[in-house]
This record gives sequence, structure tokens and C-alpha cells, in this order.
Amino acid sequence: MARIIRICKLALSALLLALPSVAWAKTDDAIGDYASARLAEISYRDDVALKSYLRLYRSAPESEIVADRLFASAVRSADIVTAVRAARAMELLNGGSAETAVLLFADAFRSKSWTLAEVAADELSRSGNFAFMTPILKSWVRVASGKSAELPEADPEENPFYAYYSSDQRIYLQMASGDVAAAKYSLRAISTQPDEYVRDLLIASAAPIAGSGDKLFADALMRSAWQSDGLPPPIKPISRLSVETGLSALYRRISVALVEQDVPEQGLLLARIAEWIAPQDDATRVAVAKALNANNLPDAGLSGLANISPSSAYWISALEHRLSILIARGRHNEAISIASDAARKEPGSLAVKLLQGRANEANGDLPSAVSIYRSLVSSAETSRVSPRQLSNYRLLLASALDRSGDWQNAKAEMENILVLDPNNAQVLNYLGYSLLEKGTDQARATAMIKRAYDMNPESSAITDSLGWAYFLDGKLSQALPLLEKAAKAAGNDAAINEHLGDAYWALGRRRDARYAWNSAKQSAEGDVLARLASKIDYGITQR
Repeated sequence: MARIIRICKLALSALLLALPSVAWAKTDDAIGDYASARLAEISYRDDVALKSYLRLYRSAPESEIVADRLFASAVRSADIVTAVRAARAMELLNGGSAETAVLLFADAFRSKSWTLAEVAADELSRSGNFAFMTPILKSWVRVASGKSAELPEADPEENPFYAYYSSDQRIYLQMASGDVAAAKYSLRAISTQPDEYVRDLLIASAAPIAGSGDKLFADALMRSAWQSDGLPPPIKPISRLSVETGLSALYRRISVALVEQDVPEQGLLLARIAEWIAPQDDATRVAVAKALNANNLPDAGLSGLANISPSSAYWISALEHRLSILIARGRHNEAISIASDAARKEPGSLAVKLLQGRANEANGDLPSAVSIYRSLVSSAETSRVSPRQLSNYRLLLASALDRSGDWQNAKAEMENILVLDPNNAQVLNYLGYSLLEKGTDQARATAMIKRAYDMNPESSAITDSLGWAYFLDGKLSQALPLLEKAAKAAGNDAAINEHLGDAYWALGRRRDARYAWNSAKQSAEGDVLARLASKIDYGITQR
């Protein structure tokens, strides 16, 4: 049933008291426009909301409430011109905010109004949330205006955010100012890090380094960052990295962090600004799609991801995000269609086959998933991947076989993986836990999980498996610390918290047991949810 949204006319009237006197003669019209805008906003009809707020703003330009809502609506609708207009109004009305300052800096930067850009950066230094950006933004103004980059050294204890975000920005600034030698030195220290922002930096740095004459180093950067199969396309050398690319990377990186930290509105604003500064940047398109999805606007993000070409270093990433968004929203047929089309375009791509298998598995089509994973592990292209990567492909096949009810072949597949890759912690844990669940060869199962834990003690899944193995063996004093550690790291994971609750119950800690089972309920479904409800009501009556 659709939500019923009631809006109180008196409450709206109170909200609109800030309207100037010239608008009071049209209070009923204003209330109607505001109600229309808010309803449209709640219903994610941002085009309608934006038009309503614009009408209100024209009749009431001195209303802080209207300027604020116009700003938010314009950001969601990608109308940056209107967002800038609203931001300027907010600056005049109430001094603005960190959000308006980051946008107004970008506006001044794009128009090469360096003095205004400096003013916006100074304003940001006084606005709290994004104050750490100020020295980085000022360095971009210097480079863009033809001066040398001067980025102060970072003190992680004094300013941890600045230290964190200046690490890659220093290299972007070096590239944009033509100091390729310094940039190459810095890149060698950072290039092995697995972070997404480091990958973006490697890709962005390849072209200017090739332009400086060091094609070998540029090729090495691209190979390190390339996610697709085969060799990356030839690098097109450029003389210098554009300031737009470097500045956009800063906004994009902060956007991704905000979305991951569940601050989607600010994340979308930063992503929109990054897109505005560098509209053709594929890395930014991926970040915008993430932010749009987090703000419940998935289709706009999906459209942007669909425009990323198979020749782009971000094509596989874009494809993965498209499928993840669709699967999470239950749109499995669309996900399968997109994955199948990608497989037709790139029939030799292992990465595409992997994503195609996952799409079918998410849809419950396990026979198709098994078939795709079999073709994946038997493909001639697997000679290009590492033994560990091939083991992970085989583990996907084993998991799909297990889920389809073919335990014997799943077990055989995992045993074969361990012959080739005896220290694969994931496989050791999967096979060991499966043996525990099936009640067979418990001593061997515990030994396998213990080996996995020794290799990866930070994994909540492996920690839980070892704790559960000790629990089943009656070693409660050894089991409980491990289960508590796993639950602390895993949040409301249903299986892990249920195990912890069972251990508490066995130790006579009834209240703690019910608390853990309640935590498990938060993410449980179906039979598991019913079982947890019974445990909460009646405890464990039998094992």
C-alpha cells in the first residue's frame, strides 16, 4: 500500500512565516506550492519539486526555508546553475554552510575567479565539516592560476582528515603543475595500496607520465589499475594533468566516503560537484551512480553507468555497480539481461562471466550459475590469472553446487582447490563449516577452521566458525570470546548473533542470549526469523 502523507496547513503556514510581506497576499498559493514541492520531493519526483520551489523562490527570495529546499532539490536534479543561485541566496540570508561553500568554490574555480575562490575556501575553513579541504583547495587555485603548488605537510594527529585526503591530492597537484619526477616518486610509495582512490590516481597519472616520455612506467601504472581482462588500451599521452581532473578527484573521494558513512545527501552534493567540474570522467560517473542510489534515485545513476564504454578502465566497475543496484532492488531480470549482453560483447572476459554467474545466482537460477562458473574455471583465459584467483572462481562454483543441493560435487571441488591452494583461508573455512553443519568429521572440520583463523584472525566469518566449532565440541569457555569478537565486528549478522545467543543460553546467561537473538532478528528472514522468534519467546528447548 502506498504511504499516506498528510500535510497540516497550519504547520505549512508556520514554515512560511519567513516569506516577505509582498508574498503574504498569496499565502494560500505559497502554501499550495510548498505542499506540492514537499510531496513531490518525498515521492522522488524531483523535476516537479524543483519547479515548485523555483516558483516559491521567485515570489519569496528572502525565505531561508525556500532557499534551502531549492538548493537540495537542485542538487538532486543535477541543476547546478540553480543550486549555485540558491547557495548564493543562503550565503546572503544566513551566512551559508559547509555545503554552500564547497559549491561556491567550485563555481568560482570553473569561472577562473581566483579571488572569489579564495574567499569561498576561507569561508569553508570556518564552517566545520569540510574545513580540512581549505589548504587543498587553495593549492588548486595556485596551480590553476599558474603558480607553484604549496600543500602543507600533514600531521595525522593534529588534522587526521587533512592527512588522509591530502595523500593522493599531493600527487595530483604535482602532476598538474608539471612536477612529474616528484609525482613518480610519490606514486611508487602508494601504487600497491588496494584502495579505489589509489586506482583512480594510477589511471589519471598514466597519460601525463607517458607524455613526459616514461611510457614503461605509465604502462605499469595502467596494468596495475586495469580491472578488465587482457591488456589495457594504448595510453594517449598528454603534456600535463588538467586541474579539473585533480580537483574533481578530491570531491569524488569525499563523496564516496560520505555515502559509505551513510550521509547520502552530502555525498550526492560532492559527487554532483565532481561531475560538474569534470563531466567526462568515468570514475566520477561511478561515484555519482553510487550517491544517486544511496539517495533512492537508482535509475539516474544506472543511466550514467550505461554510458561507460567497454574500452574504459571503469567499464567492469560500472557493470558491477549496475548489477549490484538492480539485484539489491529485486530487478533480477534486468540484471541478467545486462550481464548477458555484456557477455556477448566481451565473450572472452572472465570478469564478465563472473558477474553473469552472480546475476543468475541472485535470481535463484542455480543451474545457469553452475554452468557459467564451470565455463569460467575451464576457460582458456584462466591461464592469465593467479592460482589464488582461479581458486576463488572454483569456490564460487563449489558454493553454487552446494546451494543447488549437490553437496558431493561441491565437496569434491573444494577438496581439489585445497590440493592446489592449501592455504586458502576462504576454502578452509567454507569446507570446515559445512562439515560442522552436516555433522561429519568434526575434528577435521575444526582443524581446518583453526588453520583459516590463524591466517585471517580479523575475519568475522572465520572467527564465528571457530567459535561455533568449539561450542559444538562443548568447549564453551573457548567458544564465547570468539563468538563475542565475531559479533562485535559483524554488527547484526543473523547467523553470527544467533550462535552467540546459543552460547549465552548454554552458559545460563538468559538475558544476554535474548539480546543477541534480537540483534540477529534485524537481518533475518524466512525460517531463520521464525526460529529466532521462538528462541526469544521460549529459549532453546532442545538441541
